[in-house]
Amino acid sequence: MQRPTLTDIKEGNIILDLVLRGTEELTHSDVRDLYGGGSDTSQVLSLLKTAKEQGLQVLEINSSYDAQGLVLFQSWELSQRQVQP
Repeated sequence: MQRPTLTDIKEGNIILDLVLRGTEELTHSDVRDLYGGGSDTSQVLSLLKTAKEQGLQVLEINSSYDAQGLVLFQSWELSQRQVQP
């Protein structure tokens, strides 16, 4: 995980939507939200270019009660937890 940004997530929130976006789908606003960049477009564009060069992706989390989050990452793996009897 390269950079997580989570806001207003609390115990009891219900995750309504998870969206995985690949490298080519990264946007200017994703980078601005992740890095907290203001109106400095050149810095945001530079960070966006670097993220794309590194093959980074975004996980967007939309939850109940206006909780939301973005996670910038390179790869992921889904695994099933083994329950011990």
